[in-house]
Order: sequence, then C-alpha cells, then structure tokens
Amino acid sequence: MATLESDQCKWLDRIKRGYACKLRKQEMPIAEVTQKCSVHHLAVICIDAYSSLARGQESIDEGSTDAFPWLIEASNQFENLEEVDNAVIAAVKAIDFANELTLTSKGYTFFCYARTIYEEGLAAGDKSLNNPGIKQKLIVAGQSIIATSRKTKEGSVLTDMQAELKASVLGGISLKKPVKDERKDLVFSHGKALYEKKAKEYREGGENYIKSNMVKNAVIFVCMTAISELMLGRTKEGMDYLSNIASNPEYRDEFNINPCFEWTKLVFRGLVSRDIEAIEEAQTLFLKIPWSYKDDKEFARRAMDSVERRISH
Repeated sequence: MATLESDQCKWLDRIKRGYACKLRKQEMPIAEVTQKCSVHHLAVICIDAYSSLARGQESIDEGSTDAFPWLIEASNQFENLEEVDNAVIAAVKAIDFANELTLTSKGYTFFCYARTIYEEGLAAGDKSLNNPGIKQKLIVAGQSIIATSRKTKEGSVLTDMQAELKASVLGGISLKKPVKDERKDLVFSHGKALYEKKAKEYREGGENYIKSNMVKNAVIFVCMTAISELMLGRTKEGMDYLSNIASNPEYRDEFNINPCFEWTKLVFRGLVSRDIEAIEEAQTLFLKIPWSYKDDKEFARRAMDSVERRISH
C-alpha cells in the first residue's frame, strides 16, 4: 500500500484493513485516500464540506433555520470537490427541511439550485449521477414541494412554482434551465459556478481599473480575484496572481496602504499554514477595509468564514 504524504488529512486514521475517516465515521477506499485525503487543498475542502453538512444536520435536529446556510455551504464545497451526487443530496436535505417548516418559497429556491447542479452534472457526464437514487431523491423533493404548496395555498405565485415543478418532475428533472422571471427573486448562485463567475468578473474589473490608471480602485478587485481562486482550490494560482500585480513598482504603494491587501495575505496564510491566529487577525482587519459594494464585502466574509472553518475543525 502506498505511503501517504506527511501533510495528509488530520481526520484520516490508519486501521487494520486500510484507512478510515474520523469525520465521516467510515472506512475509506484506498483510491479516494490517494486522490483526495493525501492532497492537501482537496482535503481541506473535504473537511469544510463534511463539517458544514454535520452542522446543518445538527441545526435540523434542533429545528433551527441555521441549517440552510450550512447545508448550502456543504453543497458548494461538494461541487468544488466534483462530488455532484453529494452536492445534490445536501441541497435535497435543505429542500426537505424547508418543506417540514412549510417554507415553500425557500424550498422552491433550493430545488432550482439542486436541479441546476444535477443538470450541469449530467451535461458534464459526471459518473456519480449514474446512481438512479440521486435522481429519485430530487424528484421526490420536487413532489413534496408541490404537496406542501397545495396545503398552504400561498397564492398565485405558488401556482407558477407548481407548474414549473410539475414540468421538472414529469420531465425526469433533465430539462433546460428555467428562464429568469424578473419579478421573482429566484436566482441562486452556487458553488464552483459562483466562484468561477466571481473570479472572471473581478479579474476583468481589476484589469480595467489598472488600464485606466485607477489603481486605488483596482486593489479590492485584484484581491477578490485571488480570493476567488482560493475558494476554487487554486491557492497557488491566486497567490501568484496577487503577488505579480502587487509587486509591480507602479502599483506597490497603493497595495501596501490598502488594508484589503494585508487582509487577503492573512486569509491565504491562514489556509496554507493552518494558522488560526492569522484568521483571527484577518477578522479584525476586515472591519477596516473600505468596501465600496456590499456584495464584495459579503463575498469576502463568506470566504474568510469558510477558511476559518476549514482550519479549526
């Protein structure tokens, strides 16, 4: 049996028959140990995914709506691990709990999200979706929303939801993505797609500001590009991108005086070195960053919190 690298996942235990995961409380196939547990950046995403899933289940057991962000965070990280089946299952847990609380609109939003993950996985030929049970779970979740909406009779908006859900269920889930209705707040960015989208937007914004000689405005965009790469598991690429721009003599001073640059370095140091003190310092410095847009601030906070969970569990 191959010897794992010294930085293997701390939750991995050697047992008589091979390996077991203390976090998941199950034995691990050697192939998964080799491909994920002994690869540092994948291992920390895996820890984040299963820790978030556990927190989501704890909140469900307590009857708390805190379960929703935990379950969606777990689903996001499973996407980053390219475990589409687990991403769908985590989202279905959120749908089921929303139905249990008769939060039909929220359940519908999660259904749209889960369906998108499933459809994109099918289009990519993801082998984890060969299990027909995944499709069945999603169909049953959609049917449960229809049943709940009939009971609650929340009005004409639910009639539209029912129509789309029926079409999804009867069509076997695999449909074209629904056309966005500008009257409804039903757009749900998620997981890898969210971070890819953010990375592209921030990179283009930063480059445009630099070309316009507005370096002060570019700093946060460049930093958020690097953070997006970090959340995609491309830590080295993010660090290289940030350092290449920030080390340019023309821009160096603007970066060094901006607290967002120092905050970004602390987040990277926290993840790479598993330095909880760096994250604690980043959380304090976060409040001093001159955010221009609320969306950027919330995106950065989510990334920082995710890194904190990865290194403290």
